[in-house]
Amino acid sequence: MYVDMSQSSTQMLKLRTLLSKQGIRKGSTKVALKLEDGSRYAQEGDLRFQEIAVDESTGSVTLRATFSNPEGLLLPGMYVRAIIDEAVNDNALLVPQQGVMRDAKGNATAYVVSENNTIETRTLQIDRAIKDRWLVTDGLKSGDKVVVEGTNKVRTGDKVRVTDVSQTLDNTK
Repeated sequence: MYVDMSQSSTQMLKLRTLLSKQGIRKGSTKVALKLEDGSRYAQEGDLRFQEIAVDESTGSVTLRATFSNPEGLLLPGMYVRAIIDEAVNDNALLVPQQGVMRDAKGNATAYVVSENNTIETRTLQIDRAIKDRWLVTDGLKSGDKVVVEGTNKVRTGDKVRVTDVSQTLDNTK
């Protein structure tokens, strides 16, 4: 079964710029589908081609993937959402959304616990949401401790006692 997907030329340019950066590698050609009812299609597909021209009326290019359809679940004209790992940043940080706030200017900020257990405020660069987390591209480094609970009870300069909270990101939902 063929599944055609649209990608805006803006997204395509952003991806090419991203792939030119240090630490970013090209993703796989595997494609997952989310069906209209929100469930995930059991078969994984393969990205086969991308048009070489932008459709002037929509500003997008078409991508085509092929999927096996042994149970006949996919039907022509059906709407699905494609999930493609176009680029992978092994150094990316995902921060729980409840740990990120906005300042008066609308900038994303987070309370971070310093080495001496003091609260400091950091300004973050946020790329996008992935499930219930923000993809942070600047402002944090691996190992930083972000306050995710009680953010309304602490202020910059406060001394705190740290309790680790373990969270996992479930990619199957």
